[in-house]
Amino acid sequence: MCQAMLVSFLVCVGAATDSGNQLGGGTTMLVPIPVEMKAGSGGFTITSGTVVVASGPAVAEARKLVDGLAPAMGCRLQLADGGEPRDGAIVLRIDESLRQLGDEGYQLDVAVNRVLITGPKPAGLFYGIQSLLQMLPPAVFRQAPVVGASWVVPCVSITDYPRFGWRGLMLDTSRHFMPKTFVLKLIDVLALHKFNSLQLHLTDDQGWRIEIKKYPKLTEVGAWRDETVVGHAGKKPWKFDGRPHGGFYTQDDLREIVGYAADRHINVVPEIEMPGHARAAIAAYPELGCHPDQPLKPWTVWGVCPDIYIPTDKTIGFVQDVLTEVLALFPSKIIHIGGDEATKEQWKASPVVQARIKELGLKDEDQMQSWFIKQMDTFLAQKGRRLIGWDEILEGGLAPGAVVMSWRGERGGIAAAKEGHDVVMAPTGWTYFDYYQGPPEKEPLAIGGNLPLKKVYEYEPIPKEMKPEEAKHILGAQCQLWAEYLPTTRQVEYMAFPRAAAMSEVLWSPAERKDYTAFLVRLAQDLKRLDILDWNYRKLDKE
Repeated sequence: MCQAMLVSFLVCVGAATDSGNQLGGGTTMLVPIPVEMKAGSGGFTITSGTVVVASGPAVAEARKLVDGLAPAMGCRLQLADGGEPRDGAIVLRIDESLRQLGDEGYQLDVAVNRVLITGPKPAGLFYGIQSLLQMLPPAVFRQAPVVGASWVVPCVSITDYPRFGWRGLMLDTSRHFMPKTFVLKLIDVLALHKFNSLQLHLTDDQGWRIEIKKYPKLTEVGAWRDETVVGHAGKKPWKFDGRPHGGFYTQDDLREIVGYAADRHINVVPEIEMPGHARAAIAAYPELGCHPDQPLKPWTVWGVCPDIYIPTDKTIGFVQDVLTEVLALFPSKIIHIGGDEATKEQWKASPVVQARIKELGLKDEDQMQSWFIKQMDTFLAQKGRRLIGWDEILEGGLAPGAVVMSWRGERGGIAAAKEGHDVVMAPTGWTYFDYYQGPPEKEPLAIGGNLPLKKVYEYEPIPKEMKPEEAKHILGAQCQLWAEYLPTTRQVEYMAFPRAAAMSEVLWSPAERKDYTAFLVRLAQDLKRLDILDWNYRKLDKE
């Protein structure tokens, strides 16, 4: 049987299995797929008389369930104190005896007369709620009452916990600014798919997107570029759109984003680029660059810009001042400092930098960058935080506590793990969602490359050559949405899903549970949910 026929057959089987669940929910439709799942017979019907029962730390999660059900049901379920199963109720309960499931694990038991969600920590209850919502008809995500709906949850017993602790997505807001409302929408969709990390790329050559009170010119000047190159930047002569572009997040905006994400058990990791990708900052404060007498503006093209911070004490103080305000906004234990694509031509030509290299007893410019990064690592460690950077931070030596994000393939991650560093895998060939999803002539303009859905789904974050003691350093993986060629939020949505759904299963589900054909069946239901959430995903190819 060919794949297309098999998918069609499985869809029919799923529909038959869930025939009692009006509008198409069901146990077969969870993304990512749980660790263990045993289907029963019958289902639990949620009505206006259903009571949600919780006590202690479980109450906050129970309120999220009530809030999530209210718009489509047209009523708010009663929230009652308690933690024991009772007929006609959805019970949420913290059970510390389930600690073997980890902080994010849960058990979901649905019987005809009640629903019980248990977990050792609140995060587990939250993920159990996401699975419960996914088993209801997709219409449950509507923001208005659904007339005639029957909210039936199929009877099932689920034991579930994530494979990896870092399940991330990176959003580049520097190349094209993304409004706060979209970031909040993205957080909701990520939470539904059990992601727990959102990296915000906040500074680069083309724009500085975070308000820093001590240095107002960073946003007054650095957040705005005069125009943007049209088409691929590698094709010259360049053409420009003639339209100014910019924007930034106020500190209040970022507090709201961080709080909204934390409420959904997502950690927001800020990325402040250094020492390269710094032109927007240097445009605001020229003394931070190697040519302070040559005024700059934020860059209007894409690629690797030669402008780089000059590694003086004044620059180190500036960056640490910025990080001080960043730390006050982001409680994340891990802070991203970039560290990638720092070209050294300006350092090589600068008498100031060459004198600095000699003064510090360094060998060359690579060691100069390593010294720069170590100043930040020490600073962050003193504040109780950890540094993470792209794999170039390995060059010239790396501080012991630093985390490496491996993007130039997996070699950097393998080398870092061998040296005892924790690693987040982010290789271009599997996680760069700015790559094309199909033939370029049939797709919107993208940076290049080819990353179809199936290749994402087949990714394995732990390289085969890793020894078990090295594999323990793989925290997880992250998909990247670099935004040079993503000028609108709808284009970001298109490039993110359904590939992010595939990545969610890579990072959450056991490797032995993965099956691409079965995933496509469940994905079809997941896309119905995205339709209702007004998400502009890419349609599936016909097999």
